[in-house]
Amino acid sequence: MLLEINSGLSNIRYLHIVRGLAALLVVFFHAKYVFWVGGTIYMEEVGLHSFWDYVVFSADMLSSCGKECVIVFFILSAFVIKHSFTTHQAKWSNFYKIRLIRIYWPFLLSLVFSILVLFLCVNYINPDIYTRDLRGYNLRLSDAYDGFSVGQVIKTIFFIDYGEYAGFNYAYWSLGHELLFYILFPVYNILGRNTRFAVIAAFAVLFLLTGSSVFYYQVFFIAGLILYDYFSNFSKAPVIKYKILYLFILAGFFVAVNLSNRMISEKASDIVTLVFSFFIFDYVLWFVHRKNYLLMKLGDISYSLYLNHLPLLLLTYSVVTLYAGKLVFYNRLPYYSGVIVAVMLTIPLYLLTEKPSINYLKKLRR
Repeated sequence: MLLEINSGLSNIRYLHIVRGLAALLVVFFHAKYVFWVGGTIYMEEVGLHSFWDYVVFSADMLSSCGKECVIVFFILSAFVIKHSFTTHQAKWSNFYKIRLIRIYWPFLLSLVFSILVLFLCVNYINPDIYTRDLRGYNLRLSDAYDGFSVGQVIKTIFFIDYGEYAGFNYAYWSLGHELLFYILFPVYNILGRNTRFAVIAAFAVLFLLTGSSVFYYQVFFIAGLILYDYFSNFSKAPVIKYKILYLFILAGFFVAVNLSNRMISEKASDIVTLVFSFFIFDYVLWFVHRKNYLLMKLGDISYSLYLNHLPLLLLTYSVVTLYAGKLVFYNRLPYYSGVIVAVMLTIPLYLLTEKPSINYLKKLRR
């Protein structure tokens, strides 16, 4: 059935839903790492014995696309910033001021919160989580605790990739790449479409020669700008006209993103994610014409959720392990609970940290 569709960028606000869902998948991905024993050990020691076991385990594996969801953030961030800059014709001085307030202030408050949670959990709630004899998560937690210093905090503030980030908040890895994009955006913005493709090729070569992720992740930001040019200038109809068929294709791409990481390579998964992003944007911009309150609100808190979900998961992990008397779980309930707690506690954190900066920027724009 051919359904009602919208045109152009009139529905760009609904891309907010994509941001929220991507953030939620990142939380699921990290919650498994914090609480669960992991797929390999689970298969070896528990196994799958029924159809329902296979269904649930498949769902576990399909929520393993954390980094790929961050790449969607990169593409979407460039897309939305290009739209905002184009429609509002902002001055460059205001652009940097807005980006600094919008991104950096919530980050700094998140950093303080992460440090406080790490020391609270290790020293007071459940000191047993500090151990080097169990698994990777607890080893990294112990390294982050032992490595805490003023120098580590300064490096984290400037997004210098050096061991563990202060507060054991390893989600911060993406913020340095985002900041670099903001710095380079004036250059990217004046480049023609063909030149942007050439820059992508040049960055790809530089990545192959140096192995530096600085070049690699900028490719996805530039891709976001190219996608914006396509949807604002060339997109006259959805790529696939039938909504139900489109949903099946999106589901197939989602599975492909997860499987390509395991069966081919991490970089192959990133390329599939880029193509997947195009189809997601196309679907949302043409077919979504009704606001979903919960998903839009999830989009509202997505940045705060991304910044704070790891300390919130650590806090939940400390409490759960204290009362459970064990540090790793075969049962999925703890990590499902961790996701719920992280989302719910993000709401007051959003209102206390991110919302004030948003309100201030609204006053600044008047």
